[in-house]
Amino acid sequence: MTGNIIGIIAQRLVRKLCPHCKEPDAGSPSVRQALHLEPTETLYRPVGCDHCRGRGYIGRLTIMEILAVDSGLDELIARRATLRELREYALANGFHEMASDGLRRIREGITTWEEVSRVVDLSGYH
Repeated sequence: MTGNIIGIIAQRLVRKLCPHCKEPDAGSPSVRQALHLEPTETLYRPVGCDHCRGRGYIGRLTIMEILAVDSGLDELIARRATLRELREYALANGFHEMASDGLRRIREGITTWEEVSRVVDLSGYH
């Protein structure tokens, strides 16, 4: 390796849905399509109860992306590859973007589309 970087981490905090009062929500067709949901899968929305003080959310959760700098990526950096080349290499070698992590947490019913889109650009998914 020519550089000193072994990895890059980016993270954002999103609010977690209150498990005591979250309610099923059909979600808009465009959100369901962006999440690749099956018709039987459920999204959730915040409601509010005594446990969450009427907010619908309780606690926070980290969504993140971790880019390990391997010899191939290090070589691209050393030769000043374009951002597009770097991104393509990373995605081809197991890198998952922060937006993907956020979408996974929405599908798991832990948070909402609105909450993830507040901290990450999801325009490419909608």
